[in-house]
Amino acid sequence: MIVTKKHAKLITRIATKWEEGLELEKAADSLTDADLESLYHLELAGLVYEEEDKFVLSQAGWLIAEALDEFVGSAGPIDDWDDDFRWIGSEVISMIEVVRAAQGSAADQETIARELDRRGFMRDGTLLPTAESVLEAYNIAEPDVFLPKSLCEKIRKVPPGPGRKGLLPLSAEEIFQLEAMRLLTFSLPMGNNYSLTGAGQQIRAGLLTGAAPTVPITAELLFYLLEEELSDEASEGLMAIGAINDELELLPAGVHFQTAAELLFLASIPINPAVDFGEVDLLTLETIEQLWKRHSANPDLIPSYDTIRREVERKRDGLAAWDVAYSLHLLESFRLIDSERIEPGGLVYRLTEWGGKVLADRREHGMKPVFSTGVMAITTTRMENLSPDDGWVETAVEQGLVGNGYPTKSGRLFARLAGEMERLPLISAFEGKVLGALPLWRGMFEDKLLSLFPSAERERVLAAVRKLIAHGLVDALPGRLYSVTEAGEKFKRGISPVPDEMKFYVTPHILRLLVTMVEVIEREGRTDWREIERSTRFDPVLFNEVRTQASRAHFIRGDKLTTAGELLVEGVEILREHKTDWEEIEV
Repeated sequence: MIVTKKHAKLITRIATKWEEGLELEKAADSLTDADLESLYHLELAGLVYEEEDKFVLSQAGWLIAEALDEFVGSAGPIDDWDDDFRWIGSEVISMIEVVRAAQGSAADQETIARELDRRGFMRDGTLLPTAESVLEAYNIAEPDVFLPKSLCEKIRKVPPGPGRKGLLPLSAEEIFQLEAMRLLTFSLPMGNNYSLTGAGQQIRAGLLTGAAPTVPITAELLFYLLEEELSDEASEGLMAIGAINDELELLPAGVHFQTAAELLFLASIPINPAVDFGEVDLLTLETIEQLWKRHSANPDLIPSYDTIRREVERKRDGLAAWDVAYSLHLLESFRLIDSERIEPGGLVYRLTEWGGKVLADRREHGMKPVFSTGVMAITTTRMENLSPDDGWVETAVEQGLVGNGYPTKSGRLFARLAGEMERLPLISAFEGKVLGALPLWRGMFEDKLLSLFPSAERERVLAAVRKLIAHGLVDALPGRLYSVTEAGEKFKRGISPVPDEMKFYVTPHILRLLVTMVEVIEREGRTDWREIERSTRFDPVLFNEVRTQASRAHFIRGDKLTTAGELLVEGVEILREHKTDWEEIEV
């Protein structure tokens, strides 16, 4: 959705004519070519529709007209606006959504507050009803898609993002068109970075994987891809855009077009998955691989916890006593390693297929860490109207995940891992305190969260937030707003009875125990500890340790899960759905 000075003047003209019992007419009102181009943008955005050369506001358009009238009444005439002033744009919609998630307050985000205030959407750091009207208009509008051959050729050349606005090989009019169709979005608050939306990326991918449309790609044609049976007219149209073959089978381009249609017409991707690991985590991963290679020559050398810890501490000075334990839990929570019991020798750790891919990739990049904020610079672009925070893009570039407006091979790898893995979160004592500081029912801006901890712990707090985001327990929106997810709510409540002295509130091992208990009890009707131990694949010593930890944390009592333990299992179930239905793009 886009409303600049020229769009606002036309919306006002249509509203004024309607109130006079008239309609804006192409001939009678002497509409210029520039007027018609701007009206076309409003049509694509779903704010205006045309009937017999007459232009009428849609329901969404009337909401915008009312908000505009209120703004003009307090701020002065539209003629006084700068020509390039974006009263509404994708970055403005994002700002409104972010502040709404903070229960309408931007007191802790001065830049966003200033930008919304100058548009009449906020006063004294509080969101006004006009902002709610604009967001309602955005939500009920039915944007159109119309991509003629000339615009398709331009889309082929657009780096998918995220990237600096200057990388866009598009004219101002083409940018307005794509933004109105919700195929292009800009970062808040100033629109410095752009991204093709999820639908925009999929359409671009379709065009680059063989589609050579002989007719415009339209919303109607894309919608046909969601139907079970195709009429002759639909089949001809889909063949004309390169979506299906003569046998009515989806071609590679059609798969991408179909995914775009799902994102446009069914449901946008609501989650923003990520992963996060640092240098010690990668060193631990590498050490496990090296120990297995040495094991072939020395069978007595196995990657047990003690062996891994000694090796990592030998390579890296100054580690805390529990750093390696933390890394092992973290790697297992992201499914980069797996633990299993072998005889003799007890519990050992192995790299998973994903672990091998991650290690190989990071070796190519000097074992640089990967932050959840950098990964979100890629995954956020798949959501409908959000472009990543500028700081996230900078992190992604530094860590080799994004370059020149394209996700790199590394970036695609970590985005795919984030979207596909099943999570078993790790929560350290400090991370538990950070999770506890975030409200259950509203978002909190970063500066406010940091103010709750000593200034000396700033970096530690930010690292904890990154980990909680990667585990799917906290969501981050551009503008650095953090909120507890549905799964995070379960974990936040579940860890509340854990004693402060425990170094780890929740580990993948504890969660494996709790989930296995539920499965065995459901299957056998009782708590069979021998079967639970066998199913967890823990050695007897570790099993007893984990069972003791779960009891100390008040997750189990006797042979039963407590309410806290049940909440954690419910959270794990939610995280199993924490995956994205995304057709991977390699171009």
